[in-house]
Amino acid sequence: MKKNKISKDWVNKQKRDIYVRKSKLEGYRSRAIYKLKEIDNKFKIIKNGIKIVDLGSAPGSWSQYLSEKSKNSKIMSIDLKEVARIKNVNH
Repeated sequence: MKKNKISKDWVNKQKRDIYVRKSKLEGYRSRAIYKLKEIDNKFKIIKNGIKIVDLGSAPGSWSQYLSEKSKNSKIMSIDLKEVARIKNVNH
């Protein structure tokens, strides 16, 4: 399969993905946010006042969710790629 065909297929799949659309509507950086939300809802792992390190954080949707969810926590976001600033997150 040609590279252009694969790229077009990926773009078309992204356009149809409900979580991609939902993340854009809710202002999140990627669809991966819903994986973390599901884990947190099931196991209640994110609490106020904890220390969190987000390794490989680009594009930053998990750090974004953590910042909103745990107000008094210390969050460190680390990635080789540049990640746009997030309120209450150290980069």
